[in-house]
Amino acid sequence: MSNFDRLDEIAIQAAKGDLGAVGPLSTGERLYVGLASNNIDLLERDGYTIAEALARLGEEWTVQLIERWQYRGNPKNFASST
Repeated sequence: MSNFDRLDEIAIQAAKGDLGAVGPLSTGERLYVGLASNNIDLLERDGYTIAEALARLGEEWTVQLIERWQYRGNPKNFASST
């Protein structure tokens, strides 16, 4: 499992309100999860706007975010994996 796969799984959990796995993440990882989970509150916790979060992620992570999430829809609506 790649780091992005792991973060995507955490993003799905976070979108559904389970923030347990978010705490130990680095700032960049939390911002990725906040954007991927469509959860502005996660960005605001670290004091970032959407534009600032994208800038902080940098080009490589932003490209990954877009490629992985542009057609997936809102993760809050994903079926539970359990």
